[in-house]
Amino acid sequence: MRQNILILFSIFLLLPLATLTVSAESGIGLEERRVDAMDMDSDGFPDMLSTIFAINSTQDSHVGVQVIVETDRLVIPFWENLTLTAGEMKFGSIDIYAWEDGDYNLRMLIWDHGLEIITEEVDLGTFDLTTALSPPILGLELQSAETIFTGDECKILRFFSDDVGEQYDALGVVSLTGVPWQVLNETAPIDCSSWPAATYSISLQYTNELGFGASTILEVSIENHPAPDFSILVNGQNQRMGTGCSVVAVSAENQTDTDLEFSWLITNPKNQETSESDVKDLDCGLWDPGVHKVRVTATNPQMQTTTLGVNVVRLPPVDASDPILGNISDDTAWPSSSSGEDYEAIPLFLNLQASAAAIGGGGILFGLIFGIFAGLILTRGGSDSPRLEEVMEAAASSMADGEIEDVAEGLPTYTDPQGVIWRQHPDGSMDWWDGIEGIWVKFES
Repeated sequence: MRQNILILFSIFLLLPLATLTVSAESGIGLEERRVDAMDMDSDGFPDMLSTIFAINSTQDSHVGVQVIVETDRLVIPFWENLTLTAGEMKFGSIDIYAWEDGDYNLRMLIWDHGLEIITEEVDLGTFDLTTALSPPILGLELQSAETIFTGDECKILRFFSDDVGEQYDALGVVSLTGVPWQVLNETAPIDCSSWPAATYSISLQYTNELGFGASTILEVSIENHPAPDFSILVNGQNQRMGTGCSVVAVSAENQTDTDLEFSWLITNPKNQETSESDVKDLDCGLWDPGVHKVRVTATNPQMQTTTLGVNVVRLPPVDASDPILGNISDDTAWPSSSSGEDYEAIPLFLNLQASAAAIGGGGILFGLIFGIFAGLILTRGGSDSPRLEEVMEAAASSMADGEIEDVAEGLPTYTDPQGVIWRQHPDGSMDWWDGIEGIWVKFES
C-alpha cells in the first residue's frame, strides 16, 4: 500500500515537468533572410543595409526579429515585432543606415515572446559602409553688439540636428546650462538683454538613445552700463542781465539725448533754490545779477546717475528800468559793477586839467604845513612834554593788569607788537586805547 502511494506521489511531481517540456516546443521558424547593401546618396559607396526576412509559425505566436549591428565603436540592436496565426508566414525588413565609416557586422535573432526564448540565431555577415546619417550637431550663435552692456539688445540662437536619432526614433534631450535663470522653450532664441553683468559660459549638451552625443560652449560677457557721460556748456557767462544766456547739458558722443534724463537744481545769489526736470537746457537771460550755483543730474535707463555743477555769473544791467527785465522789486542787493570803458570822470572844477592842478597844489601846501609841524615837535624833544614813544608806552602799560576787558564793552581786543591795545566793532572799524587820557580813540585809516 505504501509503495503504491509513493509511486502516485512521484507521478504527481513529474507532471509539471512533462507539461513544461511540451510547452517549450516553439512552432516559429525562419524561412528566408537576405541582406542588400544600397547606395542612398549615389556616391558609388554603399551606405545602407536592408535586411529582409520571412517568418512562419505552426501556432499563434508573438515573434520578435532582432538584428544586432556591431561596429568598432558601437553595438546597436534593431527590432521588428510580428504577430502570426497558426500556419501563417510574414515578410519583414529592417533598414540600417550607416552612422560612421567602417565595417558593420550583423547578426539576426528570432524571439518567441510567448516563451521568452531565442528560437534561432544567424550570422548575416560583415559589410563595409560609408556614412549616410549626420551625427548630432549643436550650435549657439550670439546676436549682439561687440561690447554688451546691461540692458542692450542681446539674443542667443540655438541650432540642433540629429539624423541618426530621427531615423531610428531614438532622439534624446538637449540640456542647457550656464544661464542665470531657467529657459523653458527648447528651440526659441534666448533673450539675454535682461541678464546681470557677468561672464557666462553657455553650454548645450545632447545624447540620443543610441549613445550618439554632441556638445558646444559659448562665452558671453555682459558689462555694467557706464554711468551717464555729459558736460555743461554755459553761453553768456559774466554778461549783463537781460542779454542772451543759456546753460546746456551736452551728452557725450557715445550717448544720445534719449538715453539720459536731466534734472536741475539752481541756487540764486539770495540762497533760494529752484528746480527743473525733463529739460536739457536752461534760459538764464533774466537771472538776477550775482553768482548762481547750478547742479545738473543725468540719469540713464539703468538708474545710474552722474551730477555736475557750474557757477553762472550774471552782471547788473546798464539800466534796471529796462522793460525787458520785467518788474524788478528789489535791486539793492545787487553787486555793483564798474562802467568799464564807458566810465567818464566828473571834474571838481571847470575841467579835468584844472581839477588836477588844484589837487596837486593842495597836496604841496599840506606837505609844507605838515613838515613845519613835525619840526616843531622834534625841536621840543628836550622839553618836559612827553615824546610819542613815551605816550605809546604809557598807553601799553596803563592796562597791563587785565583791566582792558572791563572797558572793552565786550568787543574783541588785540595787543600789537608795539603794545598798543585795539578793539574791533562788528562793522569792522577799530579803536585804540589812549592810556594817558583813559579813552578809546577811533582809528582813521
